[in-house]
Amino acid sequence: MKKLPLLITAALLVAVLSGCSVLYPNWGKPTDSPSPSKTKTDTPTPDPTDTQTATPTPTDKADATVEIVDAYVDSANGVIQVIAQISNFSEDGGTCTATFTSGSKTVKVSQPAESNAANTQCHPLEINLGGLPAGQGSITVTYESKKYYGVSAPSSVTL
Repeated sequence: MKKLPLLITAALLVAVLSGCSVLYPNWGKPTDSPSPSKTKTDTPTPDPTDTQTATPTPTDKADATVEIVDAYVDSANGVIQVIAQISNFSEDGGTCTATFTSGSKTVKVSQPAESNAANTQCHPLEINLGGLPAGQGSITVTYESKKYYGVSAPSSVTL
């Protein structure tokens, strides 16, 4: 009889931990953390005149519905964490690019995306806080592949 609570606790623990793989497939595999020199492109854009204009959708590509699941400041690690997904299809081979804009400062970071059971998920995007101005900022995520293109609605963060 004493084993029943232990079995229930173990079953709940397995169910909770397996839920992480639903949100982030292949979480923890070496491909999730490619070397920063190969995928991150922290590039400030000095010209503030074009930062609020979205890039038009290429006419030969279908629409991608890009959603920012979460965007938050992780000050302990010195980054803005951005989690995004593409909800209207599932495919491998695309690229997600998070763009942070605040005043005249624009920083972009890119990561690959991969298919999941029902959608396409961006690998977690991390924008370094170094050099970013304090205050309100805006983040958008762009997805592009051979077949699809889309830009998310902006998400606000406060530094």
